[in-house]
Amino acid sequence: MNKKVEHFYDKFYDWVLLKGPVVLLGIAVLIIGLWLIRIFARWMRNRMQHKKINSSLKPFFLSVAVVVLRILLIFLVMQIMGIQLTIFAALVGAIGVAAGLALSGTMQNFASGVLILLLKPFRVSDNIIAQGQEGTVSSIQLFFTVVTTFDNRTVIIPNSKLSNEVIINISAIGSRRLDLELN
Repeated sequence: MNKKVEHFYDKFYDWVLLKGPVVLLGIAVLIIGLWLIRIFARWMRNRMQHKKINSSLKPFFLSVAVVVLRILLIFLVMQIMGIQLTIFAALVGAIGVAAGLALSGTMQNFASGVLILLLKPFRVSDNIIAQGQEGTVSSIQLFFTVVTTFDNRTVIIPNSKLSNEVIINISAIGSRRLDLELN
């Protein structure tokens, strides 16, 4: 056999003996971790159904929890396998800053959406006046609110505008005063 091929097989054999168990342990931890995350997601979904959590927030909370756990699992597996995390951490930090700057308006809409869903200044089917539009709230999403005007137009208002501006909730009290002038 060729000396180069023998040298390659010797190096490969040494690598398998040295790194093989660590790689197998990392793969085992990854498989078991993904299985545990799936069980946790199912448990969390069932718990949120029993609790009175707003239906718009349930998928968000579930997806955030699953993504965070998967990222932590990947970091753990990389640490077990001996992969250096310093360069990776710097890269993730730089990407995070760039994404934060690019999505600042979107994140403001998201935060405002969560506040609207928690504080409930208006609810679905309330009649409101906001941003010069008057109509009935059709749905409250995490990033925007859909209002159907009285002449059947659909108006989509970003939640940051609704949390930072004046909102007149016409139907909050249940009755409305009507002034008529007779001449």
